[in-house]
Amino acid sequence: IGITLSVIYIFYVIIERLLIRYYRKKIPLIIHVNGIRGKSTTTRLIDAGLRNCGYKVFSKTTGTIPTIINSNNQDIVIKRLGKANIREQIRMLKKAAKENVDVLVLECMAVNPELQKICEEKILNANITIITNVRMDHIKDMGDTLEELALALANTTPTNGTLIVNESEFVKLFTKQANKRN
Repeated sequence: IGITLSVIYIFYVIIERLLIRYYRKKIPLIIHVNGIRGKSTTTRLIDAGLRNCGYKVFSKTTGTIPTIINSNNQDIVIKRLGKANIREQIRMLKKAAKENVDVLVLECMAVNPELQKICEEKILNANITIITNVRMDHIKDMGDTLEELALALANTTPTNGTLIVNESEFVKLFTKQANKRN
């Protein structure tokens, strides 16, 4: 029974990865918003600006009230049965692909640096990542210093994409990470 469960699990993982790639290919532009504060506001501002320019946009915020802004510009509160989980990003990718959007704007929902990296590299493969700021918060998960926090946030730097950061003492650190990922 153990071998059978292992085979089923491996099959499930393969199918899930194929579906993620399929949904990702249907969305021309993905913008991933990360940082310590201001992610939800930034996500909403980007959504509004792109929508105003005529793009079909799907967005998700994860702040105090996790919310989807669908392609019809309707706010839909996300009702979670348990704790937040990065697998939610897969569901958003699927929903956005089914709505045939031009742009998907997602707020990063992972605090753990490894989960941030997995979310970017295995799920989203964003074209653009925005890091709003680096502040002393989430130190239990991300690091004890501002530099460690910046390095953790840099895990969402896209490969072959664009990284947008504010003018801060960490521009060189972010530039180095961006150069590593082209």
